Amino acid sequence: MYYYKTMENNEFYLKQLTIEDSKDCYELLKHIGKSENDFTNPVSEMSFNEYKKWLKQQDEWSRGEGLPEGYVPQVCFWLMVDKTPVGFGKIRLGLTPRSRIEGGNIGYAIDSRFRGKGYGTKLLELLIAKAKELSLQEVLLTVKLDNYASCKVAERNGGVILQETDSWRYYTIKGN
Repeated sequence: MYYYKTMENNEFYLKQLTIEDSKDCYELLKHIGKSENDFTNPVSEMSFNEYKKWLKQQDEWSRGEGLPEGYVPQVCFWLMVDKTPVGFGKIRLGLTPRSRIEGGNIGYAIDSRFRGKGYGTKLLELLIAKAKELSLQEVLLTVKLDNYASCKVAERNGGVILQETDSWRYYTIKGN
């Protein structure tokens, strides 16, 4: 795990998703919409029992087991602040033709109760460091142009604009 202290002396770290994840992680995902700024969150409409099955599926997918056609392994993490989950992120260990256009290597979201506190910037920083540990020396982020907050988060984390379309901005970020 990566641990960091803020000026307020809060402890930030990534916790990898496991099949034993608790109800507080479930509650976090219930506060993130089904599709916010292109972050897909199927848990928003799941019961707790369905969530437990989803955790098992995500654990399998992280190892490349049982992947649907056109998917690549992805590893999921919780952003923890002083033992409280405040955000969720995914690192795709490869890119498909579709994820090169929408999705990129990293996707993340912050629980609506914790937005506006800089947690998105910290979460992306930690995910980039973890991606490098997982042998991704460079990551692609795809951000909708009207998602100003995520554009700023990418740029604060060293994102360099590769391309811009009418709807999307594409960033590349090299691991630290």
